[in-house]
Amino acid sequence: MIELDYDKVHFITLYTGTNGYHNCYCKCPCCTQRNINDVYQGKIEQVEELFNRFKNIKQMYILGNPDPLVDVKFCNETSKLSVSKGANVCYSTSGVGGLNRIKQLIDEIDLNKIDYISYSIDSVIPKKMSMLKGIDYPFNSVIEAIDWLVKNNYPVKIQPTLWSSNYQETFNIIEYFANLGVNLFTFHIGSNETATFDTHNHLTEEQVKYVHSLMEKAYSKYHVNITCPIIYPSCGDNDLNKWYCMQPEKCENLLAFLQKDGVYVTNVPMVSEIDSKFMYNIQNPIMLHQFKQDDVCPISDYTAKTKTLCRYVKKNWS
Repeated sequence: MIELDYDKVHFITLYTGTNGYHNCYCKCPCCTQRNINDVYQGKIEQVEELFNRFKNIKQMYILGNPDPLVDVKFCNETSKLSVSKGANVCYSTSGVGGLNRIKQLIDEIDLNKIDYISYSIDSVIPKKMSMLKGIDYPFNSVIEAIDWLVKNNYPVKIQPTLWSSNYQETFNIIEYFANLGVNLFTFHIGSNETATFDTHNHLTEEQVKYVHSLMEKAYSKYHVNITCPIIYPSCGDNDLNKWYCMQPEKCENLLAFLQKDGVYVTNVPMVSEIDSKFMYNIQNPIMLHQFKQDDVCPISDYTAKTKTLCRYVKKNWS
């Protein structure tokens, strides 16, 4: 076990409570929040507590159980507090609710203090988006909101999750939104949930290589910023970090959870969702779990993305 240097924590991803899946507009079949039964909404005093504990926070990435649009008022309040403490903010949204909800979310937040507003859009085919999100997805109103944000100089990021049913759209997604003026993209490949049906299977090594070839093609044409976690070591060709979204300078990034009995943080997000020993109450001394010096993930029966994160954490924190 090694002790965490509080002063080196510059980036925090914040879950503002445990309302989660039950109050989210989307019902994504593989959402990691779907097993959370609690409906606790965090308090602004808990966010204050985070800033009091970690003095050098530069960015607060706000997830509102998990979509900020679940409780847009509280996430806006959290944003204002973060900015007042000297931190920029960013969001990961479904976009459901269109422009009106997004305007509520960013109300009175300085444009220059928003690093990006991320949209979890997995397809540019409306019918497929509805299937992937588990709802009748309001595609046109979401696009209207993105168009407004881009035209008003807000930084927008498109953040798809790729499954067996949509990975072939990688180039089309980039092309569609690049033509709208978006220049930030992060592609996630699956989740740590076990996928048991055809539309949400995890990608094979060959499919991931194909995804990277589509990224190469899109980058050559549009020169946008594209990131993607490396799932299989051989997929990066000669440069394993070419599309790697886990930035070494953010090694001290923490995931924070506002819960009824306190504020918890973790430096291993995927693993801690399954194994609570990787989460720590900030009122207690914060220790980092030290992985064994091998390539075995403590939850090796889960998916490649989790295993990859384990390897990454072991390399950088052990």
